[in-house]
Formats: sequence, structure tokens, C-alpha cells
Amino acid sequence: MKKKIVLLGILLQAICFVSCADAESIEDTTGKSSVVESSQVAEETAEDAIVGEGLEADMTEDEAKADPSVDIDLTVLSSTFVYSEVYNMVMEPQEYIGEKIKMEGTCSIYKDESTGNVYYACIIKDATQCCAQGLEFTLDENKYSQEDYPKEGDFITISGTFDTYSEGANNYLTVRDSELILLE
Repeated sequence: MKKKIVLLGILLQAICFVSCADAESIEDTTGKSSVVESSQVAEETAEDAIVGEGLEADMTEDEAKADPSVDIDLTVLSSTFVYSEVYNMVMEPQEYIGEKIKMEGTCSIYKDESTGNVYYACIIKDATQCCAQGLEFTLDENKYSQEDYPKEGDFITISGTFDTYSEGANNYLTVRDSELILLE
């Protein structure tokens, strides 16, 4: 009987802990607030973990590594921060229009059979590698030809201007006039 009461108490504490901590708000190097699930924060590796005062020190290091030629450098953030920031871009695109961003991920290609249009996206996975967010991109037409686009599955780093556009009745996000950054 005592074991059942102890188990019930532990279960109730666990439920209270989970229900009280649905999400945490974390401020990244852009000064914008990102919302991430508590389970994501708990699953981060020790290298990516954010603990109290350690956040300030980590952010200072990230800011020092950030590319000064862009407004938002996603390449220096932990995988959880990157995933969260891209999620914010998808949810509130008007906040990011005109911002120059740099990101890295896997190239994904989609061809619309009805129009013949080909779309390229940079896909970023979260810390647990289970969820993905992506942004469409177009290369700068003055620097690149169609043959310069990466292949499906290539790991890429791009830098360009965040924008939106309409096609038919739908609005889409894109990183315009992107530059492919070759990693050496």
C-alpha cells in the first residue's frame, strides 16, 4: 500500500512539473524572443544547454562568431535556437522582411508538375533531428545560373534577403538573391 502511495505521489509531481512548464521563452542573438518546448530544452546536449547565467556568456560567444555582413546569422546558433528562429520566421514573416539572413541546412527540391516551376529550400532540423523547418531560396540571378543550384540532399550554406511573395491565392516565404557559401 505504501509503495502505491509513493508511486502516486511521484506521478502527481511529474504531471504538475510537465503541465506547468509547457514552453520557455528564450532570447537569441537577434534580440527577438523564441518559444521552444521545454522537452526540447531538456533534450539539448551539454554543449547546447542553456542554464541561467550561462546564456549571457554563450550569446556573447555566438555574437562574436556571427557574420557581420548579415542581420541574422543562424549558422552560429544551437540547433534549438535555429529551429525556433525559423519557426518564428514562418509564423511572423512580416517581422523579418528585408532582413539579410545566413543559414545552413540540407537542400530540398520541389517541382510543381502543373506549372513546371522548380523550388529550392534550405531545410533545418531541430536538436532531436525529428522535426524540420525550411525556407525557400532563390540564387542571385546576376551571379548564378540554373546549373549552379545545389542538388537534392546537398548540405548548403546560403545568405540572402528574407521576403514574401504571392503565387495565386497563396503567400510564400523566400530568401531572395541568395549567395551560396562554399565550405572549405
